[in-house]
Amino acid sequence: MFRDTYDFDGYVVCDCGGIQSIMTRHNYTSTIPDTVAAALHAGVDLDCGSFYNTNIPIAFANKTISETDIDQALSRVFNVLLRLGYFDPPEMQPYRNLSRIDIGTHQAQQLAFVSAQQSLVLLKNVNQSLPLHFDQLINKTIALIGPSANATLLMLSNYHGQAPFLISPLMGFQSITLSI
Repeated sequence: MFRDTYDFDGYVVCDCGGIQSIMTRHNYTSTIPDTVAAALHAGVDLDCGSFYNTNIPIAFANKTISETDIDQALSRVFNVLLRLGYFDPPEMQPYRNLSRIDIGTHQAQQLAFVSAQQSLVLLKNVNQSLPLHFDQLINKTIALIGPSANATLLMLSNYHGQAPFLISPLMGFQSITLSI
């Protein structure tokens, strides 16, 4: 299981509608109690939607899940909340002081930039072609191909607020080439 393989000590949250799709789209299960059991037993501790909320009592009454299954999921969630200081007094929680006015500030943008840099994963680097070195790009042509080359809103998906600005891959490369 991934918890052992990756030494994962957190909780797993399912995308909204994801648990229900085990039954309705993937046809992996055929009943609601079996769907709840499959998700819980696979290690999904929390549902961002309402499928668990509505159907865990049904699965429990049907005996497809046990109190131990529920306790395990709750234990994982509350363990993380405790480690994050969620139940600590407000004065011990620096993030409780943040509000909407902290969104889009220079400090927030710098943190987002560093987070993006640190979270990039390169799956394959044929001939060690990456990272690109700017001095090697002089008098060269780079082709950005595909429907997302100049995408901005598309890249946000549906989990976003109001972005202070959007930069497409094309815009990013254009800004680099202007500085070379």
